[in-house]
Amino acid sequence: MSSPTQQLGAAMAERLTLRQSWEQLRQRDLFALLVLTVPPLLGAERVSVFVQDPTSGSIWLEAGTGVIERQIVVAGPESMVGRAIATGEPQRSTQLSQTPGVHRELAASTGFVTESALSLPVRNLEGSAVIGALQVLNKQGPQSAEGFSDADVELLQQVAFAIQPSLQEVYERQDLLRQAEQLDRRIAVLQARDSAIRPGHMLRTFEPVQQLGPAGFDHHRYRGTSYPPFIDLQSAAVLRDTWDTTAQDLLICTHQKVGTHLAKKFLVELVQRGYALPPQHPCREGDIGHAAVPWPEVFLSQQGQQAWHGFEASTGLAPRLWYVHCSYEDLPVRRVHPATRFVVVVRDPKAVAVSQYHFWQKHPLLGVDASLHIDDFVDLFLGGDLYFGNYLRHVLSWLERADSRVGDDQLCLLYYEDMVLDKIETAQQLQAFLPGCQELDRAQLELLAAATGFDAMKQELTSNPRSFHLNPSVYFRAGTVDSWRRELSDVSAARIDAATRQVWGSSPHAARLSRYLQG
Repeated sequence: MSSPTQQLGAAMAERLTLRQSWEQLRQRDLFALLVLTVPPLLGAERVSVFVQDPTSGSIWLEAGTGVIERQIVVAGPESMVGRAIATGEPQRSTQLSQTPGVHRELAASTGFVTESALSLPVRNLEGSAVIGALQVLNKQGPQSAEGFSDADVELLQQVAFAIQPSLQEVYERQDLLRQAEQLDRRIAVLQARDSAIRPGHMLRTFEPVQQLGPAGFDHHRYRGTSYPPFIDLQSAAVLRDTWDTTAQDLLICTHQKVGTHLAKKFLVELVQRGYALPPQHPCREGDIGHAAVPWPEVFLSQQGQQAWHGFEASTGLAPRLWYVHCSYEDLPVRRVHPATRFVVVVRDPKAVAVSQYHFWQKHPLLGVDASLHIDDFVDLFLGGDLYFGNYLRHVLSWLERADSRVGDDQLCLLYYEDMVLDKIETAQQLQAFLPGCQELDRAQLELLAAATGFDAMKQELTSNPRSFHLNPSVYFRAGTVDSWRRELSDVSAARIDAATRQVWGSSPHAARLSRYLQG
C-alpha cells in the first residue's frame, strides 16, 4: 500500500490533469466575448450563461458579468432560469425587486438587485432537450420599466444558436468537473489526516486488522462488533473480567460524534466548580483530554495497568470521569457499583451520520477511503456494521438495558441539541444528578455556559490542549444542531428519518426520543 504522502501526490497530479482537460473545453474566450457584447446589444446590465447538471438537476453558472464560475447554483424550477429550462420557453419578468423569489436571495448574497429579467432556454444540437440557459438582467434606457421586448427575445435566440455547440460540449463533459471535485475532497481529506492527531499523541494499533471492503474502516471484532484498531481486544477482555466500578465513577456513554467532548466539558466544569478536588485530581485545571477523562479500553490498551491504577488513585474520593462508546451490552466492566453514575447522550441521527462521516474519513488510523461519498456512507451507517454497531440500536441499548446492573436513578439522559442551545438548563440537570455537587449560582452557571460554547472550546483546545489528542482545527467543524442540512441529500435524510421512526418509534422509549421522530 502506498504511503499517505504518495497517495496525496498522486491525487494532486490527477487533479491537475483533470483541471487542464476541463479548461481546454470550456471556451473561455467565447464566453468572455459574449459577456462583453451581449449587454450593449440588448440594452441590459448583465448577462449570464447557465448549464444544467444532468446528474443532479441543479443549474450552475458557467460565465457571466461580475461573477465567477459556479458562484451561483440553483435547483429546480423555483428560479427564473429554472422555469425557462423546465418549460423550454423564454421567461420575462419586471419589478422583481418587489417580488419574492430566488432572485431576492441572490441579491442578498451577491449585492446585485434585479429589476427585470429575460431567461432563454438553450437546447442541444438535436433540439430534443434543454441543456442550459442565457439570462440578461435589468433592461436599460427609456424602456427599462417595460422590461425586455419581443425583439430582445429574438436577438437572444440568435446568440443562443451561436453558442449552442460550445455549451453542449460543456454540458456533456461535466463528468470532468465532478471528478475534479471528488479529487478536491480526497485531497482535503488526505491533507487533514496529516495533522489530525497532535504531535506526540499518535496511538498504537494492534494486529490483526480487518476491513469493511473497499470503503476501508480498519477494525477488530469484539463480541461481533467492530472496534477501531487502536484498541487491544485482550485489554477489553481484561476490563470485562476485572473492572469493578466505584461510587466515584461517572461514565459518559455515547456513540461516536454524538457530543462526547461537549459532555466531557460540561462535567469537567461542574466537577471543578462543584467539588473540593485533591491537588492531583486530573480535572483540576480543566483538562478534558485522555489524561483527565479516559476512554477505558484505549487507556488500558495504550498505557497499561500501572497508568490505570495511577489514574484511579489521583482522583481520591472526588468524582472520576470516564467515557465509553460501546453499547450497554459491551460495557467493559465486571460489576457496577450501585452508586456509579452514567450520562447517556443522544443526538439527531442525521447529524450523527454527517459527523461520523467526516471524523472517520479524516482519522489517520482507520484507513477509510478518502473518496467515499456521503451518500455511500449513509448506506454503511444504516447497515449498522460500523464502529460500535448501529447508532439507533446503540441508544436503545442504554435506555432499555438488558439487565439490572444499572438502575434508572443511575442514568441521566442528555440531548446534544440542549447542550448546544440550552446550556444553563443542561448544567442544572447534571448538577442535580451528581451526588454531593455544590449548587452553582446564576453567575457561575453563566460562566460554565460560556466555557462550553463551540468557539470557546475550540480556542482553548487550540491554545492549551493539555492531554487532548485531536487537532481542533481538523475535527471541530460546526458546533450547530442542523449543519447536516447542507450536506445530506433529501434522499439520504429521508432514509435516516425512516429508519429512526422504525427503530425508535416502535420502542418503549419513543416518548423520550420523540423530538427525532418528526422528520
